[in-house]
Amino acid sequence: MLSKEQNERITRVGPHTPLGKLMRRYWHPVGVSERVKQGGPPVPVKVLGEELTLFRNDKGLPALVSRRCAHRLTSLAYGRVEDGGIRCPFHGWLYDITGKCIQTPAEPDDSKLKDSIKLTAYPCQDLGGLIFAFMGPSDKKPDLPRYESLAREDGTRTLDVYDAGGNYLQHVEGAIDTSHLSYLHATNWSQTKKKLFSMPKPVLESRETTYGLWQKSQIPNVTIHPDFGNSDGIMQTLYTYFILPAGFLRVQEHMPNSGLVQKIQSWYVPIDDEHTTRYQVGFSPAWPDGRPYQWPTERTEDPNVANDYFRDYENTDTISGIPVTAHRTPIMPNISYIPQDTMANEEQGAICDRTQEHLSPNDAIIARMRRIYFTNIDKVEAGADPAHVLRDQDEPIHYIRGLEEGELV
Repeated sequence: MLSKEQNERITRVGPHTPLGKLMRRYWHPVGVSERVKQGGPPVPVKVLGEELTLFRNDKGLPALVSRRCAHRLTSLAYGRVEDGGIRCPFHGWLYDITGKCIQTPAEPDDSKLKDSIKLTAYPCQDLGGLIFAFMGPSDKKPDLPRYESLAREDGTRTLDVYDAGGNYLQHVEGAIDTSHLSYLHATNWSQTKKKLFSMPKPVLESRETTYGLWQKSQIPNVTIHPDFGNSDGIMQTLYTYFILPAGFLRVQEHMPNSGLVQKIQSWYVPIDDEHTTRYQVGFSPAWPDGRPYQWPTERTEDPNVANDYFRDYENTDTISGIPVTAHRTPIMPNISYIPQDTMANEEQGAICDRTQEHLSPNDAIIARMRRIYFTNIDKVEAGADPAHVLRDQDEPIHYIRGLEEGELV
């Protein structure tokens, strides 16, 4: 349980809030590289409560600038990308990728007005199919971490993006809460719950690291699905990782006994205090026989309250009535837990009221993660770098992994 003041401290993401200042000390994904075309239409985005315009100039460089033109505040998302920058549709003012105004064509030729005009602009980089932006102080800019999921070239990758309601923190907490897997995601609930209740209880280990938290979970799994066939129940070992500022990584075998272990990494990027974008990248090495893994391409609509998270209560034997087979993504084509996760996280409210919760011993990792946020907010307020800010890195790949054999993919 947190106090109201503590809850505010780790959920509000605006530029002048304690958490907002912490968040702005890291790089965040803000778009998908292939969806932002060279010289193509600009894209309106909202990140950390700021309304912005994402585009790629006619030289192919990604840029993130203020949503509104400095002249009459109309939207640059309806402007034209040309002449090295983005041109406002209202009076043709032109801005380069640093936000500097370089043309005011309706003004007299000798006008110096443009020299005093500059939009907020944030540096961007492409990596692993995503566009990342740094929205913090320019003198505090760290290196963009070259995580395995983004930078490895000895396998194949895919990515998926979707928006969700609710504050970013409840989505991160939902991800690192591995004990929920046995309940929220159990299939054939009426047939398997007695077996589940008779199995050993979850055994959860965690430790603090330079990047956040490492966790090993041994949890009961009674899922019945053609890909898994666990009707007798198994104790499943999972490795999961919380990565500052709001990232999550899991290491998982593609299917039991397949010999193919894959890495799925997520970034929970705050849109604002009450909405979140999840960027998810899957990386797979080759099959044990050397064949490249081919990621599926089918994609269905996002689960949300408008489509009732695909719920089919009368015909689905899960606790929630949400089936695990209704949703398709390139990462989870046959059995997708995202609708159930999204429901559980969104239904905590726009911002979960943690003054009302009652944590259990299995929630120890959630309490540890919150302490990490408080500690690093304090560091930033004291003028220091927070944890997992990388500088002067020459490494081609930045590894997030432990030392156990099951993690060494």
